[in-house]
Amino acid sequence: MMRLLPFVFALILFLSCAVFTSSGLVEVGTIFGFVSDDELNPIADAEVVVVGETKIIAYTNSAGYYILQDLPAGDLTLVFSCPGYESRTISCRVEPGKKMEIDQILKKIKTKEGSVRGIVVDYLTNEPLVAEITIMELNRSTTSDKNGFFEFENIPAGFYLMKVQALNYVTSQTDIKVEDGKSTEQMIRIFREGSVITLHGVVFEFNSAILRPESYPVLDDAARILTMHPEIDVEIQGHTDNIGSDEYNLKLSQKRAEAVRDYLIDKHMIEPVRLIPVGYGERRPIADNSTEEGRQKNRRVEFLILRKKE
Repeated sequence: MMRLLPFVFALILFLSCAVFTSSGLVEVGTIFGFVSDDELNPIADAEVVVVGETKIIAYTNSAGYYILQDLPAGDLTLVFSCPGYESRTISCRVEPGKKMEIDQILKKIKTKEGSVRGIVVDYLTNEPLVAEITIMELNRSTTSDKNGFFEFENIPAGFYLMKVQALNYVTSQTDIKVEDGKSTEQMIRIFREGSVITLHGVVFEFNSAILRPESYPVLDDAARILTMHPEIDVEIQGHTDNIGSDEYNLKLSQKRAEAVRDYLIDKHMIEPVRLIPVGYGERRPIADNSTEEGRQKNRRVEFLILRKKE
């Protein structure tokens, strides 16, 4: 019996270093360790994969600990990964019957970030406004202060749509680009509902709705406003002095408003639905019609800012 003891112990040691498979006896080993970040904080739920003929996966616990047991002896490759971290691949050799500690540090993936800052003002007066500003894709909002100033920090680099809302103002949307390590400066000018923009310099042939060529640059500038602010619709208002009958002036002012609308549509492809021509004739003077200077001021074209229909 005593002669059998050394053989029994040797057999037990051999079996502790091997597992049985359908193809016979295979020698195995164990790998364990800890996974942490570059500040040595444990990383939970990191994935440790053994790459080979058979894919073996383990996950770290809350302490960053993992263990891979019953690994066939020999050379193998380990891949450590976790969302938000750079993956690591290492090669190692499993020794039969041995436990090997392999700790790993994963570096956090640095997110490219920038900031956005700016001011919100009234389009016509440049008065600063208290407004709510929202970066739509991130669902992040802030409110500008009494000086119109706002700021977003730690914004991932990329392109975004920013919405601006203020009481009694037309909601505005603008595209922004955020670059890594840079601050995007943005001045946002928004329109108050009911604001009136006088198109100074729009003139017509005498007693006619034919635009004179010197009107074109003014209307081109107006078209740029409409193109850059698709959130607004406008009522194109035609006005005259009081020379002639009220009925005649109403018809003339309507035709002039329509002529401006046609120019904006034909030359600048502004959507017709955004332009509502209305002639008011002599009914809304802004100066004294008894003087030539006053009558000249009354002969005008204006944009009335409307809320865009949802």
